Amino acid sequence: MAQVKEFHLPDELYYDRVEHIWGRLEGAVVRVGLDSFGACAAGTVAYIKLAPLGRKVNKGRPFGSMEAGKYVGPLKSPVTGTVTEINQEVLDDPTLVNTDRYGRGWFVVIEPSSLEEDLADLAHDDGVLPWLENEVREYEAEGKLKSEEERECA
Repeated sequence: MAQVKEFHLPDELYYDRVEHIWGRLEGAVVRVGLDSFGACAAGTVAYIKLAPLGRKVNKGRPFGSMEAGKYVGPLKSPVTGTVTEINQEVLDDPTLVNTDRYGRGWFVVIEPSSLEEDLADLAHDDGVLPWLENEVREYEAEGKLKSEEERECA
């Protein structure tokens, strides 16, 4: 597991370097959620809207939207494909993104149509730690992230 300060990113996941969205390969599908850095930077999640079942999504394009303490905007897909499952539990309790982001706090499951090509652009394995270290450094330097003492990240 890659860890920088309080941010933990499991090794088996793939990460969008810009959106902080993770993807977990589960057989022929990809489960999608928000990583710990993204959740902390956004603040407490108050509302989530997700694309309906059967919706086609493109990599880098929205599959839903999220409202949080410091973020209101789109949730962008790490892969191209079709939404095959949505997480009703996270719609009912959006704070799961903050408290159980790699467990019950996921957003959608996507059946990918160009998986190998899409995964090539995502951080994975040895590429995760250097990317995360750089993100923390840059966000702190730019004031986009509260100081360690002020952060309330779970």
